[in-house]
Amino acid sequence: MTAPTRAAYVWRQPRLARGWEPVQLIGRMKILAARDGVELPKTYHLVRDIYLWENHRADLPAYVASLLGRIFDQPNPFGTGPTRHLPTKAVRTRGR
Repeated sequence: MTAPTRAAYVWRQPRLARGWEPVQLIGRMKILAARDGVELPKTYHLVRDIYLWENHRADLPAYVASLLGRIFDQPNPFGTGPTRHLPTKAVRTRGR
């Protein structure tokens, strides 16, 4: 009988399978967050957080799980319903 897979492990394997370092994943996270109008913490904080999430020492925030689900094109395993994304920020028109 095998032990149940921890939730953070769900995100570590796709990252490793793509050969991405944590900073490469963070770059993708920051691009999506910027599209949502959300500012993520500094990269050095996120590197530490990713280490903690992947080693089961901290919980993965729902918004970050949502970002990872979008990056890896998988459903959000942390939500009880469909993944809800924050609205994208309004696009400014030029010429003002």
